[in-house]
Amino acid sequence: MNRLLLGTACIAVALVGCSFSDTRTVVARSASTLVAAYCQAPETARALLRERIAVDTAPNAIRVECAADAL
Repeated sequence: MNRLLLGTACIAVALVGCSFSDTRTVVARSASTLVAAYCQAPETARALLRERIAVDTAPNAIRVECAADAL
């Protein structure tokens, strides 16, 4: 499940990157796609994704807040 979600997100980023030439647009759409996939994942999958993202982006960090979690 985790690998499938991550693989799907990577493919989405690649497809978005190939279809646009404006860097800001590519980054914005890629981030939107990834956040949507992350927020649709169950909480257990999100925990695994957070852990993996933390390792991959260290020493930097990314924080995602899903709108549905605020309700």
